[in-house]
Amino acid sequence: MTGSTLRLVVVSIAAACLLPARVAAQQYEGRTIAAVTVTGLGHIKEAVVLEQIESRPGQPYRQAVVDLDLIRLDRLGVFSDVTMTPVEVGDALHVNIVVAETLRVLPAVSIAVTDENGTSIGPAVKFLSVRGHPQEMSLTARFGGSTLFEFSETSAELTHSPFFHSGKAAFRERYNKLDEFNERSIDLEARAGVRVSERFKTGAIVQFYQVRSDESGITLSSDNVDALVSAGAVADHDSRNSRQDTSNGWWNSADALWRMGTGGYATMDIDVRRYQRLASRHVLVATSLLTLQSGSPDVVASYSDFSLGGSNTVRGWGFNARRGKNQFVNSLEYRYTVLETRAFRVVGLGLYAGLALAVFGDAGSAWNESGDFSSGGIGGGGIGLRLFLPFVNMIRLDFALGDGNAHAHLGINEKSVAQRNRVR
Repeated sequence: MTGSTLRLVVVSIAAACLLPARVAAQQYEGRTIAAVTVTGLGHIKEAVVLEQIESRPGQPYRQAVVDLDLIRLDRLGVFSDVTMTPVEVGDALHVNIVVAETLRVLPAVSIAVTDENGTSIGPAVKFLSVRGHPQEMSLTARFGGSTLFEFSETSAELTHSPFFHSGKAAFRERYNKLDEFNERSIDLEARAGVRVSERFKTGAIVQFYQVRSDESGITLSSDNVDALVSAGAVADHDSRNSRQDTSNGWWNSADALWRMGTGGYATMDIDVRRYQRLASRHVLVATSLLTLQSGSPDVVASYSDFSLGGSNTVRGWGFNARRGKNQFVNSLEYRYTVLETRAFRVVGLGLYAGLALAVFGDAGSAWNESGDFSSGGIGGGGIGLRLFLPFVNMIRLDFALGDGNAHAHLGINEKSVAQRNRVR
């Protein structure tokens, strides 16, 4: 067989495989849906699935609506895979939904890796549903580089419910390497609000943060204990096409808080993330985080300022290369998908995994006074691997240059998420 003949055969086979899908899209578009069936459910109620979607009996079949329905079901966080397929049953059009449901209760191992405190590990348990309805709650304990006990809960993003809420309670003990003291902290936070639309929500934030130091001169108070109460507002915009492996869409957030108690100052965060699909397997990720804090450095405690350099801020620089009460961190990353994220089952447990290569560049600044912005700027870049896994979202292995030396960085979760959570 000649090369040209072989290419013709390959193209013919590929066209034959793609033809049914193309014909189906044209054939079913606009036809009235007679029935919708759901298979694969174990704990989640069928009514919950049907309430999320707009592809319903009596409505015309639209592929654009189906694509949105898949996003709605994905963001519930209880399925490792979802498919929606139009099928003719006699003269009627049915839509078959097949889901791969994760366990209702997930025992897991929680791992944290930071440049400041190294590796911490411990048990965790996550509850993804309560009485057939999505509801995320988790209990986590970690030991090693730092000690953490945490409880968190987040309401599901239900299409028919306009309200959202989340809460967190955490106790932490660690050695604060930046300020050289043993830190004990209590962190409480509650958020609640309304979803103005499927992509936009806004609400209120209340926080309580207490820090104890074993060294004098660290806290704002003379008794080595600071207690800060904060109140403010938040607005989020989310148009991502997937939670597991985002390849297109925006995630934007802005919040403002006034802190009272031991200190009195304002904090503002503006977090912008764009995922742009360039072609099949090719994705560009651009992120930017700006945090501003009012008042002088004497008003903002040193444990609340920011440090750039390391795995979760500006890669290619060592830990604590720049420091200040304000920060501006930017990243541009190109990803090539080596193994597309796919769902699979192990002992009945719905899992997923994927792998991508990355080329990235970071730039940022940490400063106190406005005139120090440029002198606090640094930049770096390099290459890395992205392993997509359930429960941790992503494991990052990066090799970068920036300060003249080669650095290897290991990170858990998206860098944009870690830097927002002050993982240093």
